[in-house]
Amino acid sequence: MSLKCPVCGKLKKDPVDCARHMFGTGDKPHKAWFEAQGLSYIDLLLSQATEPGNKAYIEVGGLIAKAQQG
Repeated sequence: MSLKCPVCGKLKKDPVDCARHMFGTGDKPHKAWFEAQGLSYIDLLLSQATEPGNKAYIEVGGLIAKAQQG
């Protein structure tokens, strides 16, 4: 299931890939998206870096997919 980045519109192959793009870009508009969703970019980034299982990528990817489904 391909998704568009909710900030820049770049097409990604799946929700985890889109979340990885969101974290990896890390510019102001992408960070602002996290804040607009009530999420802490830094907390999620730390979680992703220190905890196994890609939980932060899965959480953010799920939010993006849900928002794009309507």
